[in-house]
Amino acid sequence: MRITLITLLALVFATSTYAGHSQGNGTCDDDKLHYENMIVNGKRDDAPLIAESKAMRDKAHTYQSVALCEKYMEEALRMIRKTGGEYPTE
Repeated sequence: MRITLITLLALVFATSTYAGHSQGNGTCDDDKLHYENMIVNGKRDDAPLIAESKAMRDKAHTYQSVALCEKYMEEALRMIRKTGGEYPTE
């Protein structure tokens, strides 16, 4: 019983969670998914830069280059990401 508990705890602490978003991995799909997860059901509609963020997201969708897509998606995410409980205002 003790070994099972130790093994279970080791797995819990050793396993990293996957947020669905990483940069420089050769695809922009995870960035797009992360963005959609942040704005689904209007969770980020109160962000001061929501309109600019959506425009940047739309711009990212037009690029065939993964690097450019990730660059613009990261900027779109930055605009709706809370830092220290606050949204960016620039």
